[in-house]
Amino acid sequence: MPVTDWIFQGNPKHHELHVAASRQQWWSTPHYRDRTVAGDRVWLQIVGRDHPGIYYIATITTPTYEHPGQLVGTSHGRWRTDIRFDYLISPPLLRLELLGDPQLGSFRPFRGFQGSTVPVPADIATVLWERAAPRLEAFDAV
Repeated sequence: MPVTDWIFQGNPKHHELHVAASRQQWWSTPHYRDRTVAGDRVWLQIVGRDHPGIYYIATITTPTYEHPGQLVGTSHGRWRTDIRFDYLISPPLLRLELLGDPQLGSFRPFRGFQGSTVPVPADIATVLWERAAPRLEAFDAV
């Protein structure tokens, strides 16, 4: 089965704390939950005004599941996908760089994020990988 690439949105106030705490994390994934599978690649895009861009590559380790202990009245974290951080992208693929690329600049999530989980077309994933490859630091080395 081919690997699907995804963009997961990260909060700029918490992303470093999440990664520093553990390589294994769960991510709130309310959309496309029936399409994510173990082994898929995740590009973690940090959003916000200060240096938005793609900072990490991770791998999905479990299909999306409904968290049994979810608080009534809240939707964040109800649907979760477990991921393993594999690489730090250093320097990150910042939004300005992504928008300046003729192939990547037309991909809507780079112009302003539209949701917490977005599938990445294969042609865009290929270009992302080509740009990221020389910048990858294996998480064990970080």
